[in-house]
Amino acid sequence: DIINVDFEFFDPKEVDFHAVKNLLGQYFASDAILFATSELSDLIVSQSSVGTTIKVNGVDSDPYSLLTVLNMNQHLYHIHSSTSATASSSGSTATATAAATKPSEVMTQIRDYVFTKSRQNEKLHAKLKELLGAGSKKELGLIVSERFINMPVETAPPMWRMMLEEVKWAVEEGLPFNFEYFLILCPTYHEVAPKEELDDEAPKPTKKKTKMSEPATFFFHPEEEMLQQFAEFTQDFKLTTPTTTAESKNTFEDYGIAPARRMMLIHKDKIPEVVQLMVNNSQW
Repeated sequence: DIINVDFEFFDPKEVDFHAVKNLLGQYFASDAILFATSELSDLIVSQSSVGTTIKVNGVDSDPYSLLTVLNMNQHLYHIHSSTSATASSSGSTATATAAATKPSEVMTQIRDYVFTKSRQNEKLHAKLKELLGAGSKKELGLIVSERFINMPVETAPPMWRMMLEEVKWAVEEGLPFNFEYFLILCPTYHEVAPKEELDDEAPKPTKKKTKMSEPATFFFHPEEEMLQQFAEFTQDFKLTTPTTTAESKNTFEDYGIAPARRMMLIHKDKIPEVVQLMVNNSQW
């Protein structure tokens, strides 16, 4: 049987807050508890200039897919003004904006997270430190890409094309989207022996240790396999938080798949090229 589904593309809206937060929980997997995902959801849905969701039941329905990019430098250093209450001469209380800016909590958490996960790669770590330093003149865009597992991959290329166009328009309007680099944390996995098989196998003595080859890494999102070919830096890393029993089916560990992540740093000049490859790919 063939089921026809009409996919509609929308800007993220406030009504999407809870659905976006759920997608972020899937995006960060077991490490979601390390981040203020409510704040990140709010940043995404309040950014009207750049970002796309896919829905199937109209503008007020929940999105099945999300792609956006956030200015890490902007949210770390420039926009979150703190407020304080001051008493007036009449005795009433007024709210004044403090001169100092307050960094975004969730963006600070993500910055510290990528700093920690990139330490194994000295050059990548140094580049991230340079880009995300308080005095950096080059800005870094954090790409957030997540969708339901059964969403057709054919929906990805138009989302990337639209994001690229929106970034271009935003820059022309003087908005802070003139990124030098883009950072993306791609969900990956590698195959392992299923837990059930491991439980059934009794430990066998070995005379000597043999060198095992590194397991192959696979991508959940095929378009991100294209992106890695254009990345200036890449680094694989494991999730920090152990998966709980209740989450095991979501992370596929019981079925011989171990989830991980691949960090990729891509220069702005490479993004149009890889997006064009996505659009032209006839194998989706």
